[in-house]
Amino acid sequence: MTEEQIISWIFLAIALATNTEPSDINGISMVADGINHAVPTQKELQISIAWLTNNGLILKNGKRYELTNKGKLEYEAVSKNSDKLLAIWKHLEIKLGNYEK
Repeated sequence: MTEEQIISWIFLAIALATNTEPSDINGISMVADGINHAVPTQKELQISIAWLTNNGLILKNGKRYELTNKGKLEYEAVSKNSDKLLAIWKHLEIKLGNYEK
């Protein structure tokens, strides 16, 4: 997978895992596995979380993560016209690909 695909996959997993409350890495990994039928590696999680945090899309409180207001807006924008996870993932990949590296 490309870096954009990985970051958007982890962002989608965080968005879904934190729908009702912040989630830890285990919860995020389980949701990511459900999306892609693969457990993300530690490196994939670290790179994605760092990128998402640096771009103001997620925040960490203790050992739990959640979307920021900006992250929620980005997720809502890409998911409002589709209920299919793979379509939302692709839209996220495109949207996040427009951010500076």
